[in-house]
Amino acid sequence: MGSYKTGDRTFYSLIESYANLGDFGSLEKVFDQMKRERRAFIEKNFIFLFRAYGKANLHEKAVNMFDRMVDEFNCRQTVRSFNSVLNVIIQAGHFHRALDFHDYVLRSRNSVSPNVLTFNLVIKAMCKVGLIDRAIGAFREMPVCKCLPDVFTYCTLMDGLCKESRIDEAVALLDEMQIEGCFPSPVTFNVLINGLCKKGDLARAAKLVENMFLKGCVPNEVTYNTLLHGLCLKGKLEKAISLLDRMVSSKCVPNDVTYGTIMNGLVKQGRAVDGACVLVSMEERGHRANEHPHLIDGLLHSDYLKVGEQVKNHMACESEPRNWMLELDYD
Repeated sequence: MGSYKTGDRTFYSLIESYANLGDFGSLEKVFDQMKRERRAFIEKNFIFLFRAYGKANLHEKAVNMFDRMVDEFNCRQTVRSFNSVLNVIIQAGHFHRALDFHDYVLRSRNSVSPNVLTFNLVIKAMCKVGLIDRAIGAFREMPVCKCLPDVFTYCTLMDGLCKESRIDEAVALLDEMQIEGCFPSPVTFNVLINGLCKKGDLARAAKLVENMFLKGCVPNEVTYNTLLHGLCLKGKLEKAISLLDRMVSSKCVPNDVTYGTIMNGLVKQGRAVDGACVLVSMEERGHRANEHPHLIDGLLHSDYLKVGEQVKNHMACESEPRNWMLELDYD
């Protein structure tokens, strides 16, 4: 095709601008004009186009254009354009199609060698369709391809194992990644804590939280909310409240999910008034109370009918929420 000429950068800028706008008609005209003038295409032109196709949910057009890069536009494909198309297909939720595309390209394109991102995308697709053993196989193949798994690789595989109820294998990966010199992130721990809580193994989940502190990895609101949810499901409300106190003392700010989880747990145990106290604590910390129908129902069906009515009226009003509980009548 062409070689670089003066003015090519103008075309490259137009491609980027039209791609960001999703203006495919103008993009086609620019590409056609560049072909007629035998101008040089660069891989970045196509990556912008692939992203635009992804935003428009046109993943097959991205695949088609990838195939045309070499023969029609004389533009060399590398792992960057390959990963871009692979990501577009996966983001569209077409996981089997992504795996087919991956296998086809690696069989037929000598210029494309997978990198860590390629493996991460493929492992994600495999986990999404339940091909966990294939995902493990791809994971074990990475060092052979001179690709070291990163924290995203481990998190994706751990999440896939947890969803297949293979929790022990997922937890074992935590030790493996640290031996390999890959430091776990809060997301890594959160994936495992969520898996253990869903299994009902709260003791191991709590140990992982302790392990986080030992590793210098600070638990976030997702960590606490996940463990709180598990404790409430098991009816361990006192431990949940203690964990909430620890969350606050650790300067991790509780959110609506945190308080809603505790309140619903208390209501299910017939402790709606304690739930109302949690609501007070929530507002004292600056959280505007959302509608909590379970709390209201719990109070209205308890011996605290009047309290329930007052809570309901408070939630319905637009006035300043602070200190409203001081006015409640428990008699």
